[in-house]
Amino acid sequence: YQHQNNPLRSLVVCGYKTLNHTTGTDMRQMVITVLASFLLANGAPEENIIGVWETQKGDSKIEIYRTPDGTFSGKIIWAQAPHESYVGTTVMKGVEYKDGAYTCPWIYDPRMGITAHAKITLSGDTMNVRATKGIISKQEVFIRNNITAGR
Repeated sequence: YQHQNNPLRSLVVCGYKTLNHTTGTDMRQMVITVLASFLLANGAPEENIIGVWETQKGDSKIEIYRTPDGTFSGKIIWAQAPHESYVGTTVMKGVEYKDGAYTCPWIYDPRMGITAHAKITLSGDTMNVRATKGIISKQEVFIRNNITAGR
């Protein structure tokens, strides 16, 4: 066999066929499978907000999750003393992703007892939240935290 020393001959594709025996149809199916796996593994861009976020001060953590209606909500899952009573409090709801940014029609600051609306942007593992109520605006920075609860 003249291609006996060809290293590609023994390359296994999808665990069952060698590359030199793969038909065009098999190759298309393999490419589709690989792309679908990649997309499922990475999730849609709007889902990048999902996870646990810690305030830049390190005094509380919120968990952001997708709700049944397709929007995102967030609740406090850990707070430093003396604010432990805020754990379980919903602090954002109705968050939607559009044109590379998130809009939040309802955000709540339990320390001040104020609700507002907000714009949320992500940059890597940093989340910037700019809440606005009337002419007053406040920015809070959160850092992604892979720990789900506790310190």
